[in-house]
Amino acid sequence: MTLHVGTGQTQTAVSLMPRNLDDCKREMALVEQKQAAIDILEWRLDYWQAPATLLTAAHQIVAARQPVILTLRTTHDGGLADPADYLDRYTPLLSAQIGDVVDIEWSLPKSVRKAVSALARANGYQVLLSHHDLKTTPDNLALQKQLAAMHATQPDMLKLATTAQSNDDTTRLMALTQSFTHDHTTPLITMAMSEFGLASRIFGGQFGSAVSFGYLEHPSASGQLPIEQLKGLLTMHQN
Repeated sequence: MTLHVGTGQTQTAVSLMPRNLDDCKREMALVEQKQAAIDILEWRLDYWQAPATLLTAAHQIVAARQPVILTLRTTHDGGLADPADYLDRYTPLLSAQIGDVVDIEWSLPKSVRKAVSALARANGYQVLLSHHDLKTTPDNLALQKQLAAMHATQPDMLKLATTAQSNDDTTRLMALTQSFTHDHTTPLITMAMSEFGLASRIFGGQFGSAVSFGYLEHPSASGQLPIEQLKGLLTMHQN
């Protein structure tokens, strides 16, 4: 299915982080319990440790009939994978038409970005181009240049996550989001990680951020809220 974001209220996403089939079964049971609070599933493939049963888990996840973002987060961007893993991890899933969107990190070597993007496009997937700064929220000019460079590669959607060291960092990121989404039609997802960035997860949609991430069991990034609490706060502040 095509994932439509940036067209109305902020959508909620949860990151699935199973290591094996037992984890997958447990997490999907939680997804069913909390289904009303979840709009999008993100499958963090960098946690998976059982290659032989990857497709079995994949079919369990897509059985939820919710849009699925496939994500292989590298250590550079806060995950567990190596850039060399990208094609090996994504190819069997894309060949089997598992999921809807492929997350590709901006920090990857350009050749890897191009190869994965071409594979995704050839199989009918949307491309989400992402970048994560795990230490800071750069100055405004640097953020503008970052988004401009990413946007120039023509992805279907963009994601920019920074780490807030102050409330001002969060305010600047939300202002940048508002400016970008005013001038461009490409959906943008932004969040300021850390406790200082909590406001970006609750109010970011009012500045144009298309998706906010919560968690099922454990946060996958600093500052995330439980998915049901997040959905309640978003509904309260958007109505």
